[in-house]
Amino acid sequence: MKRVLILLSLLILLLSACWDSNEIEDIGIIMAIGIDYLEKEDARYSLTNQYVVPNNIPSAQTGGITGSPYQNLTLKGGNFLGIIRQNSLESDRPPNYTHLKSMVFSEPLLTHEPIDQIISFFLRDHEFRRTVPVFITKEKVETILNVKPTKEMFPAVQIKELTQNIDRNLNVQDNLNFGDLSKHLSDRASFVIPEVSINQGRLRLAGAGIISNENEKIAGWLSPEEVGGLKWIKDTVQGGLVTINGEDSEEDQVVLEINKSHTKIEPVLVGDQLSINLTVTTSLRLGEDWNIERNVFKPGWDKDIKKHGEEVAKESIEHVVSLAQDEYGLDFLEFYTWVRIKQPDYWKKNEKQWNSKFIDVPVNVDVNFTITGYGTQDIN
Repeated sequence: MKRVLILLSLLILLLSACWDSNEIEDIGIIMAIGIDYLEKEDARYSLTNQYVVPNNIPSAQTGGITGSPYQNLTLKGGNFLGIIRQNSLESDRPPNYTHLKSMVFSEPLLTHEPIDQIISFFLRDHEFRRTVPVFITKEKVETILNVKPTKEMFPAVQIKELTQNIDRNLNVQDNLNFGDLSKHLSDRASFVIPEVSINQGRLRLAGAGIISNENEKIAGWLSPEEVGGLKWIKDTVQGGLVTINGEDSEEDQVVLEINKSHTKIEPVLVGDQLSINLTVTTSLRLGEDWNIERNVFKPGWDKDIKKHGEEVAKESIEHVVSLAQDEYGLDFLEFYTWVRIKQPDYWKKNEKQWNSKFIDVPVNVDVNFTITGYGTQDIN
């Protein structure tokens, strides 16, 4: 009998329910945060929380729901914790950030405030995951989070998913999550943040914002095409297109589709003079050809296409290098990583004045294309 009582006691302990569980209707699940800057002494920041509205999420039982599955609540204040606690004045559900999908900063915010101070509170909070992607916008963040999504249920998810087509479009910047952002700041490095904008009432990627390592604020912007050049440099090309326009060469318009690509960066030190050799090796296929007379079975048919395609990629790369060195004077190209690894003595000597050294470093660009296929082709 005593053994039975002991066994029952153990079963009660093992089969007990979650004592600290909460019903989903009682939790304020936040899908996105947007932060803007207000030029007011009593309310310096505007913070928008995108709440999930559980009762408006369609299910097999409830069928179609007419109400919105999310609600944005925008509050103002002088610090983030104070603003978050203000939610209790308007909602009985305390905000919970464990399911956060995206975070959006405005241009004015990162013009006035260093990003390391902005994210400090969120990095320390146990509910914030380091995988949350971060975006920047020239729009008001409240407006961005109010754009009705076209493919997803929540704007927060659609913003995050905008960067998923990196294998389809050369101009798509990959996500920058909290963990990588924190690492860049720890390395005292310049870097870029994907930009989200509004195009004809829809959310759209628009390039990237450049964050300076000198003050951790916004220093400038890259267009979508310049993002493509940056990806060649950083060896993050996973796919996309290279277009040869008719006015750029003797060729009719040709579109090459990238199969795979690799970029090698080699810092070379001769005496005290550092230079960087950047070599891009890419295989592509002929995706679209406006010269219907081209005979792809003739040896050497791809010679001119290969040459002009390499020129397009090289020009894109050299343009972004020029932006970094001549216009901004910031190594958001992350050349410093390779210098630190392959020329450690030079790096230790020049680390503190790297920006001033970087602007005078010669960068030699070599692009090698291999066309491995030509798709379907009419045979006369």
